[in-house]
Amino acid sequence: MAIRSAVMWMGSIYPPVWHGEELEPAELFTKLGEMGIEGIDIFARAVDQYGVDTLAAALDSSGLECSCYYISANLVSEDTEVAQTADDVFTRGIENAQVLGTELCFTHGSQGAERTKENFERYMDRLGEKLRLFKQTEITLLIENSGQLMHTGDDLVRAAERLGDEGLRLCPDTGNFTLWDVDVLDAVNKCMPWTAHVHIKDYDEQPDEDGKMRDVEVTLGTGQTPVAEVFEILHGEAWSGWAPWEPGPQDEQGVTESVSELLRLIG
Repeated sequence: MAIRSAVMWMGSIYPPVWHGEELEPAELFTKLGEMGIEGIDIFARAVDQYGVDTLAAALDSSGLECSCYYISANLVSEDTEVAQTADDVFTRGIENAQVLGTELCFTHGSQGAERTKENFERYMDRLGEKLRLFKQTEITLLIENSGQLMHTGDDLVRAAERLGDEGLRLCPDTGNFTLWDVDVLDAVNKCMPWTAHVHIKDYDEQPDEDGKMRDVEVTLGTGQTPVAEVFEILHGEAWSGWAPWEPGPQDEQGVTESVSELLRLIG
């Protein structure tokens, strides 16, 4: 399998609206397929809104695949009720992922915790517990660089070295490295041995209303994130997997241009 194109179902295309017209999931999926996209990353909130059977039917009718399913859970909190909620959403998330036919699940919602040794250890322990659930499936669990707790390539590598033998894999996010002023190419290179999914987005500095410069997600290929060089690494390593573009505030033209750039980079 080569690098495959996908889009994360978020940002300006969630809920699905195109030039002011509200779309059903199948209509959006078909539109993305017509652009050349092969897969779509689906968040739990979409299943909550539309129902897993509706989304499975939308995938079938459009020809898209569910490239990854997203499970939102706090695996750092010491609160018993929060931990029980995390247990429940993982069980349900695996079931939904199986219905949607994906081989990847991505967990988010923990990395925003304070950057302490205690939080990291608790995160690793709870991830280890969750990985045991995946041993009964053909689904791989992923984490990304995000938030205070896990924003560097070294953070991801440390997690992979701890839990890689248990099946944990990485999803480096190009834009998140940029936001935290991390050397994107160095971080991606470090993560490659454990990388099973790659989030693609592009940031640039732009002035806000007060004239202060801040990082803003822009149309793919127009910002300062070295996305093209990331793909050179992926191609150079003969890496195979999904490389979903993560939409932000782009309008319809920005979405179309970003998808076109993603396909060009994939080649």
